[in-house]
Amino acid sequence: MSFSTNCTNKGCGKFQEPYIDPKTDKVFCSICHKELINITRFVKLQMKSTKQYRAKETASFSVLCNKCNQKKRPKLVNNEIICGGCGEILDNISDAFKTMLKIELKTAATDISE
Repeated sequence: MSFSTNCTNKGCGKFQEPYIDPKTDKVFCSICHKELINITRFVKLQMKSTKQYRAKETASFSVLCNKCNQKKRPKLVNNEIICGGCGEILDNISDAFKTMLKIELKTAATDISE
């Protein structure tokens, strides 16, 4: 069972399951990602033992850019597939994947606008 608490940061205050950074022993809100203060050493040990770390955020169709080294969901601009991080044209993906990606990105853009 994971540890839950209310966020102590102004503007958030929501009930959530915080995560701990195992390198710094700091606890953060899983909603606003700001540090939570007054978390006891016992709770921090409990969070480490249950591996209550930050969940890796992944986006569908993420592509690793060979220019900025970020793995993000690409964008479709003027029928070109560009990096979601740096905005450069992605030239390190195969033609077959480009074709499928263009179709999926067009569909996703249509679904969002409706």
